[in-house]
Amino acid sequence: MALLFSVMTPNLVLANEDRPKEDPKIVIARDHWMPVYNAGETVNLSIPVENMTNTSATNVRVTISPAGDTFPFEMDKMSFTKYAYSLSGRSVFSYKVTIPANTKPGVYPISVNVYYETDYGLTGSESATVYVKIENDYKQPELKLMGVDFEGERIPTGKSVLIKLKIQNDGDLDLKDIELKLNGFSTQGISLDNWPDTQYVKSMKGREIKLVEYRLFLDSKMESGTYPLNLNLKYKDEYDKEYTKDTKVYLPIDSKGEDDLTPRIIIDNYYIPTEYVEAGEAFPLTISFFNTSETTTVKNIKISLNSDGQVFTPVGSSNSFYVNEINPREVIERTIVLRPKVDAENQNHTISADIEFQDTKGNKYSEKEIISIPVNQKIKLTISNIEKPPQVFVGSPTGVSVDFYNTGRTLIRNLLITTEGNFDVQDGTFYVGNLEPGTDNYYDVTIISHETGTLEGKIVFQYEDGIGNTYLLEEPFTLEVMEQEMPPMFDHGMDMNPPVEPSFMAKWKLPIIIAGILLLIGLVTFIVIRRKKKKQEEVFLDE
Repeated sequence: MALLFSVMTPNLVLANEDRPKEDPKIVIARDHWMPVYNAGETVNLSIPVENMTNTSATNVRVTISPAGDTFPFEMDKMSFTKYAYSLSGRSVFSYKVTIPANTKPGVYPISVNVYYETDYGLTGSESATVYVKIENDYKQPELKLMGVDFEGERIPTGKSVLIKLKIQNDGDLDLKDIELKLNGFSTQGISLDNWPDTQYVKSMKGREIKLVEYRLFLDSKMESGTYPLNLNLKYKDEYDKEYTKDTKVYLPIDSKGEDDLTPRIIIDNYYIPTEYVEAGEAFPLTISFFNTSETTTVKNIKISLNSDGQVFTPVGSSNSFYVNEINPREVIERTIVLRPKVDAENQNHTISADIEFQDTKGNKYSEKEIISIPVNQKIKLTISNIEKPPQVFVGSPTGVSVDFYNTGRTLIRNLLITTEGNFDVQDGTFYVGNLEPGTDNYYDVTIISHETGTLEGKIVFQYEDGIGNTYLLEEPFTLEVMEQEMPPMFDHGMDMNPPVEPSFMAKWKLPIIIAGILLLIGLVTFIVIRRKKKKQEEVFLDE
């Protein structure tokens, strides 16, 4: 055993002597690196990886994988990994990826892992989350019901009729495996006349319109009016992503069998001043009404507007208005001011127009028309005061933090936080993703300044609302950067004899400096502990 030890000891000493002073230090994609790609393209995702030391890393393996629920790339799984014989200095690892045209715009997190070895037997790894931004100019897949075609202006009762549903692919991408299911029938109302309730369309090009036929039978005891049926749509895009949508089919029914002589009032058009209305803010709604009859004047017209859940309420008037008469083939316009509820959801909300009127002989009629108004819920991101030390020293890491809150009523989407300024940033990119209403979070960043004086920087918040509008919020801050005090250096020729008794201030100068440093360390420690405790409380509440 003694001989074995004496043989092995020199080798161990040589190994220690040959080992470099520092191991490889791998940095993946320095802060602010965030490429921007367009959906529908095939691109090279190039990730910079840097070895910050002079010690070479060997047998390097770099892998990428999803860091969240979604991965914006299509690629062969074999190409998720790249290799390099050695890594000294900066290298770029490229991955050929395809971004599907149906990828939602936003910021996506990507997990990057680097594995390596060294010539002296060390194995190591480094990981980081990087972010890529995807922009999409394609109109995304949406199948819409554009209307219903049938003979005449109204559908007579007591007969079998053929209707044609006009559907349009309102997006830029191709659709396939389209399924339409019509339901809501009754034996004493509208029923299918030996016709399947489900129809299929093999495919539709972008913006293409097609007609889908159904044969219906209308019971003779039905009264005149507008009757709804339910239409369920199911379809896939060219990337096999499945979509579903439910809508209504409104059928105008005439129980008198005198369709050619029956007057009708329909909503010919409607418009609002902007693309969408803001929740809680009043807006004017202008509606045009059209008398479809070529011979009959309609009179004594009452129009009442209602919305599901009373999402819209009138401002300065009632929800009804009166029109004396509309001549044959005449169009009139009326404007009403409405206000959406402050907590109205981000979506299209329907308004129904119940129309009652008479012809010249006093016969009474009623119609029901439906329109849709898009409502946008305002988002509100509130930022607290930035927490920072009163002064920092050149070359020393300094922590800066800030709390932020979603004080609005809707989801904040794709929240990304970065720090900018004339300093180095460590761990400066934080992708929050979605921030629910009433929740909060915090952001910590470490900065290093290389100059004295007043340091200026800003924390940048980028986010989106529910309809894709982009917002940018910047919180500036300043720090006073000081030169670090170096300990006194003694010359060998100096007299080392103790000097004359120093003054009172000289005695206490060093203890005061030490106390200040300890106080600063305590303050930083307090902030870190407070934040960790806060995060633990949030996790506890979530559970």
